[in-house]
Amino acid sequence: MHRATGYATWTGEGGLQKEQDTFTCVHCNSIVFVQPFQAASDAGGWCMNCSKPICATCADDGRCTPFLRKIEEIEARDRLHRQICGATR
Repeated sequence: MHRATGYATWTGEGGLQKEQDTFTCVHCNSIVFVQPFQAASDAGGWCMNCSKPICATCADDGRCTPFLRKIEEIEARDRLHRQICGATR
């Protein structure tokens, strides 16, 4: 992993604390936990199109569809639906 972009800390039973580096998959917005000095391919993958780390599921998919683009597409469909059917929600 080139470098983790997040950090998780949580407390379990008995007050034991666990800490680990993380990154957020830019394609599906899931949190991926990484080990120190772990290769990007071991943690998931690296999208050559958007130059960001991605989770293993999105790496296996092989397509580059950033999460923000998915949200924009959903909003565009909703606007079209509202224009056609009216704002009756």
